[in-house]
Amino acid sequence: MHAARHIGRILDAPEAIRYIADMGKESASVEPPPDGSTSVPASASDRAPDPSAVLQVSLAEFSKLRDEIIARSNTAWTLLGLSATISTAVAGFVLAEKADPLLLLLLPVLTPSLGLLFIDHAINIGNIGTYIDGVLKPIVRDVARENRLLSYEEWVDRAETRPVWRLLPFGIPLVVLFNAVPIGALVYTVQFVGATAAWMVWGLGALITAVHLGFWTAFLVPPLRRAVQGES
Repeated sequence: MHAARHIGRILDAPEAIRYIADMGKESASVEPPPDGSTSVPASASDRAPDPSAVLQVSLAEFSKLRDEIIARSNTAWTLLGLSATISTAVAGFVLAEKADPLLLLLLPVLTPSLGLLFIDHAINIGNIGTYIDGVLKPIVRDVARENRLLSYEEWVDRAETRPVWRLLPFGIPLVVLFNAVPIGALVYTVQFVGATAAWMVWGLGALITAVHLGFWTAFLVPPLRRAVQGES
């Protein structure tokens, strides 16, 4: 759920960047003293932070983090599509009786592995979003003196209090593709497993699927619980 929550975080970025950049230009255009005197440079520890420099550094870091969110988001959805393609192809061949049913043992190995990679990207997207919201946003707002900047996190927090709208379009498809498919393959193929090698592959798939279920439980249940508590 954090993936959908934080992928959209970048949507308000271009407008925020333009506004902050304008503020930075205004902060940088400081006129010299009217008497023409020059002050003696203070040490780095004594000087007050330069608002223009703070904005430039913050914007540069924000831009890099935004690029990483985009890259991770694209990779996550690629993994989702790959999982759907593999599952459909393997199940299609087996159900059409054009392949050995044991071919389904590929699914408990591959789809949970892709699911774990998806979770990794989603968690990192969430971490980046938390850093932007907790570190960069206060700095930018303080320097720019505008509390409306980088406010997507606050907006999406209100949307997250509607669990049904989050569960149906996001959680259910992920559970089906990354969890129901490998479990179904394990249940279906157990009747065809005979050789030791096949049992080893079945056991490996069961182990990976169990680990994967644990991660998905930790990934989906807490946000859903918070949403339900916020709605009640």
